Amino acid sequence: MSITEAAKRLGVGRPALSNLLNGNSSLSLDMAVRLEKTFSVDRQKLLDLQTEFDRVGRHEKEKSVAAHAYVPAFLSIKAQQIHNWAESNIESRHLLPVLLRKLIHSTGRALHRVDFPGYDNAERKGWDGMIEAGAVTPWIPEGKSCWEFGTGKNPSSKAENDYAARLKSVSADERAECTYVFVTPHNWPGKTKWAKSKQATGNWKAVSAFDASDLEQWLEESVPAQMWFAEQLAIPANGIETLGQCWWRWEEASEPKMVPSIFESSIIAYREKFKRWLENPNKAPFVVAADSKDEALAFLACLFQDNTIDSKWGDLAAVFTSLETLRTLAVSTATFMPIVCTEEAERELAMVYRRLRCIIIRPRNAIDSRPDIALDLLNYDAFERALAEMGIKGDRVDRLARESGCSPTILRRRLSKIPAIKTPQWAGDSVTARDLLPMTLIGAWDATFKADCEILATLAEKPYQDIEKSVARLLQVDDSPVWSVGQYRGVASKIDALFAIKGQIIEQDLTDFFLLAEYVLSETDPALDLPEDQRWAAGMYGKVRAHSKTLREGICETLVLLSAHGNDLFHDWPGVEVEAHVSSLIRKLLAPLTLDKLLSHNKDLPRYAEAAPDTFLKLLEEDLRQLQPVLLRLLKPTDSSPFASPTRAELLWALECLAWKNLKRVSAILAQMSRTIINDNWVNKPISSLKAIYRSWMPQTSASLEKRMRALETLVKEFPDIGWQICIEQLASGIRSGNYSYRPRWRNDASGAGEPVTYEEMDEFERKAFNLALTWPQHDPKTLGDLVERLHAIPENDHIRVWDLIDAWTDAKEDEKAKAELRERIRRFAFTRRGQLRGLNDTTRD
Repeated sequence: MSITEAAKRLGVGRPALSNLLNGNSSLSLDMAVRLEKTFSVDRQKLLDLQTEFDRVGRHEKEKSVAAHAYVPAFLSIKAQQIHNWAESNIESRHLLPVLLRKLIHSTGRALHRVDFPGYDNAERKGWDGMIEAGAVTPWIPEGKSCWEFGTGKNPSSKAENDYAARLKSVSADERAECTYVFVTPHNWPGKTKWAKSKQATGNWKAVSAFDASDLEQWLEESVPAQMWFAEQLAIPANGIETLGQCWWRWEEASEPKMVPSIFESSIIAYREKFKRWLENPNKAPFVVAADSKDEALAFLACLFQDNTIDSKWGDLAAVFTSLETLRTLAVSTATFMPIVCTEEAERELAMVYRRLRCIIIRPRNAIDSRPDIALDLLNYDAFERALAEMGIKGDRVDRLARESGCSPTILRRRLSKIPAIKTPQWAGDSVTARDLLPMTLIGAWDATFKADCEILATLAEKPYQDIEKSVARLLQVDDSPVWSVGQYRGVASKIDALFAIKGQIIEQDLTDFFLLAEYVLSETDPALDLPEDQRWAAGMYGKVRAHSKTLREGICETLVLLSAHGNDLFHDWPGVEVEAHVSSLIRKLLAPLTLDKLLSHNKDLPRYAEAAPDTFLKLLEEDLRQLQPVLLRLLKPTDSSPFASPTRAELLWALECLAWKNLKRVSAILAQMSRTIINDNWVNKPISSLKAIYRSWMPQTSASLEKRMRALETLVKEFPDIGWQICIEQLASGIRSGNYSYRPRWRNDASGAGEPVTYEEMDEFERKAFNLALTWPQHDPKTLGDLVERLHAIPENDHIRVWDLIDAWTDAKEDEKAKAELRERIRRFAFTRRGQLRGLNDTTRD
């Protein structure tokens, strides 16, 4: 009998029978019944044969499984310790699934689904755990496996009861495709016999049982699981800890305890970026900058708990506090995610970052650091919400906001009852605090630049050699406030140090700093003496400033901090307006605005803008009111040679920085600049910055939807040519992409903003832009053609409004050339739709 004839008799397709006979598919219960009815064979025997075939196949496959992951001797956790933990710990029933989940995520391969609810969700109805894996390991079956576990003292009874219950509740077809796994943290000598007896029944695809001995061996392959379980057993794990432990240390240090919502705005701002790094091919470590190491680690602990982040990543995280431990485990073949906080540990990542995803913690003001995440200070609303959750309300919120600058690190210090945290060693000693003062005000410097050293010595009123000694001494204290890398020196967290030592700062210190800041920042850039195409090589020609780029940046950052927090830091000083001093200095540096000044201060413009937003905007607005604005002279084309860079970039970044809070003023400036057409291939153009700010689905401003819509109305009214481009930009379809704009580094203006908005908010803004476009005062072939070109992105019930608009225009217009231009746009972009939507009148069709 042919396969075709047999398939016909069975009532199945020929491919299905062929796949079964060739071993490409397994015998199902339905097929067994059909074979029994058609050919009078015993279906149970057929199913038993299939079960045996599957068992042999799995055995052969398991023999070919790769060798166990190699993990150097790290933590020795024995079966008896696991047994004792389950016997004495009432929480073990809720924690066992967490242990298993960490073991699975760190040792499994091709995991498509892992569901092991733990902690408060451990009592959820259904299977205790479920896995779908594309590859077999010594512990995890290939395909679907359903897990049951119990921590009671009688594993045999628990296993028997769970097995019987699942046998009744799960259909035979489902059982035939699923491996049943039972786990106990106790020693169970009868596990093998029990599993074999259940396997022999053929009720499941396969049956396995693991006890404490198996968990001991499984733990040997997993760094994260060992580390986590060692914490449960209170076993010291030298040089390594979990993020959970980091969060516990962070929250417990304050009274009341810190809450995860303290990082809510930063999580909102950065989780999508973090997810992309986790989900895309591994290319480089991920860098997080914060005011303190503890703050960064606490933030990561909360970020990994965000419900948009797959839990598997948090299960792999391991914080290394010892270089030796990292070096030991770097040769491991196990999967884990190292998180490091020191430069020495960073260097060790060179061995593993291509194989493992790595996270680096750095100070916010580290030299040449471009972190992937620089934690924002909280805006006041987020600060108030977090403190309300902590039980702090009323006037105390305002006081803590002033005393902390809305920095989580400083807030934790203010709330701590622990003297070493509340007042660190380096801040409690007046002599040490005075030594730290000039370093804090300068921020960072290059010790190989003589002029840098002179500035430090002048501010400290002592020889620079003494400052080097102070740095060396401070590097030895716990929670050191300074760092030293090669020729560079600096403070770890300028804002933390300022708030910690503010009691040691006198008015004369600020007066001296402002004088030195003006002296340093007023230095012109000798590179401007060279032809424009040679300025990139200014160092080769000796055309460099006496003071380092690092020192200039450090001083600029201090100006930002003093402007943002100075009045709160020094509110006890009568008649002293620190913010006004900073604004006055920025005006002195830039006014009157000239092209040479703009070019000389070019690299510092974003920091000047952040230091004195109102003054900076006034200077630009005053210039744009002139007949020949200086700003527009920056907007010339730049070639695409390897060393070329548009001189307008930093000015645009400065405006992007201010757009988060000053939407209307920045919009007007960018709109005026956008009227200058720049014919080059660089993305940095005023119109690009403006489009990003008003992007409907991911606006790069903190302004609310209502404020953005009102600002768009103003833009359309005052700059209709530019306003049209912004309106029509919202009417697009297909895949949308866009870059993030420049964010303030030291102000909280962008806190929690800049990520994609809800579809409802996006639709409302796009509807506003569409209505503005439809009611345009003076339509022409270009504006109408733009609408026709974007009909596919406009809701279909609005198409008729566009065609009505075109009809009205063509009826009133006598210019045949203009009509011909519009007809061509219609032919190109809407001809095939025209008959479906509405025919044009005779004038348009002619």
